[in-house]
Amino acid sequence: MKILNYISKKFLLSLAGGLALMSSCSDEILDKVPITEIVADTAFNTEQDVVSSLNAAYDALQWQNVAGNQTFPLMQQGVRADDLHSQSAAFWQIGAQYDQFNTIGPTLPSVASVWSKWYQGVARANFTIELAEGFENFETPGLQDQIIAEAKFLRGFYYFELVRLFGGVPLFDKAITSADQEQFKPRSTEAEVYAFIEEDLRNAANTLPNKGGERVEGSATSGAALGLLTKVYLYQDKWGDAVSSAEEVINQGVYSLEANFGDNFIQTNEFGVESVFEINYVDGLDANDFNNSQQTQEGSGSWKWSFPFLTGYQSFNNFIPRQTLVDFFDDSDQRKAATFLLPGQPTNSPGLEALGWDPVPNSFGYAIGVNTGARKYFLTFEEVQDLLTEFQSPLNEKVIRYADVLLMHAEASIMGGGGNGAASFQEVMDRAYGSGNPAAPAYTMQGVRDERRRELATEGWNRFTDLVRWDRTDGGGVIAPALNAIGKTDFSAPRDLLLPIPQQEIDTYPEGMLTQNPGY
Repeated sequence: MKILNYISKKFLLSLAGGLALMSSCSDEILDKVPITEIVADTAFNTEQDVVSSLNAAYDALQWQNVAGNQTFPLMQQGVRADDLHSQSAAFWQIGAQYDQFNTIGPTLPSVASVWSKWYQGVARANFTIELAEGFENFETPGLQDQIIAEAKFLRGFYYFELVRLFGGVPLFDKAITSADQEQFKPRSTEAEVYAFIEEDLRNAANTLPNKGGERVEGSATSGAALGLLTKVYLYQDKWGDAVSSAEEVINQGVYSLEANFGDNFIQTNEFGVESVFEINYVDGLDANDFNNSQQTQEGSGSWKWSFPFLTGYQSFNNFIPRQTLVDFFDDSDQRKAATFLLPGQPTNSPGLEALGWDPVPNSFGYAIGVNTGARKYFLTFEEVQDLLTEFQSPLNEKVIRYADVLLMHAEASIMGGGGNGAASFQEVMDRAYGSGNPAAPAYTMQGVRDERRRELATEGWNRFTDLVRWDRTDGGGVIAPALNAIGKTDFSAPRDLLLPIPQQEIDTYPEGMLTQNPGY
């Protein structure tokens, strides 16, 4: 059963001069009396109230629009890199801006929205941690520690997104519940942010149960914390630590690869054996969509933004796989048909067949000359008809899969971290190509990097920042050639390795306290 992520109490959190409003299921209006302090013990009376606060901390994962701007991770990772186009639909200005580098600047509203999204998540996690630590009315044994551990996992997750997108950022480790508290902090170094994340994730991993024993389906587990910790180590070239944490996930014995790669991306197999952590979506709570500024939507807009625009099937064509990505796959690789909608490919949707769109047509009429759609967020025509609104897909989005963990283990191992990375790599290759297929690449560093791209293509969480970290590890020569190969000649390092710090944040801070990234 899916988590209903809502909070039953309204409260305000002040963070870096901004306000994070915790949404409610009621229509009550906050008193218009100035609020200078939150008194938690008068607002939260039962352990379920504390769980509601934790649910609100999970909510930020679902936000695909903040302050009127889309914040899909696919924009920062796939479109900004060499995997996806976003310029076929000329009406979507935000996507087009991320498809080139000269239009990404400190005053770009969508950059500020990405910053706000993850910091609001941090604020909610901080509030939940302090609330749970001081709450004295718990009745369920172990629930207090469970809530704190889940909130620390979320806080680590949110800071990881911030540090790999923006670099060193201000570290807020306490909830700001009073106007008397420190509202502004200077940027911490990347190393300081990573150290903070590591501590949060290790604490979470030591407390949370393994998959199968989670509080509710979809809540964070020890494996999720360890999987994310592996990625945090990988981003710092801590190869031995990455091998160790990946092996902790592997040795739990609760994960395996789906025999059919495409089964990772269908509604009937959510939280499957390969899922380490996924964003939990539902449809039908209200008729709003992800563009609702109140962020009350519980469904995903990724299918609508990814699927080709077809008559009678109201989707858009904003996340279009580049032909170079399609051609990067061997035809014997089972992931190809599960990642892309290829010409002549059946979709097994009677409704689409009736519209003349099954099998996939030879041309979608794209101005950019690509005739392929993204499939991992695909909904059949019949599934779309059941939605309360077409903007609210209930299909969960995978953030960490077991294949990701195996490939991280393989990479850290071949880079000198120890362990049997070859076995992990081979497990992924056997699923993709079949045992003994000569098309499968050898276990080399380049082979691991290539397979990481193929395995995770169009999922939206890794590509651009993978290129950035490989460029750093190799001392250059990775990201610029990859982008130049698709015609992105406006890329400039070090400027474009990170997103700019939003100018509105710099202007809100005391003068000179929040510094800008180089090149902007």
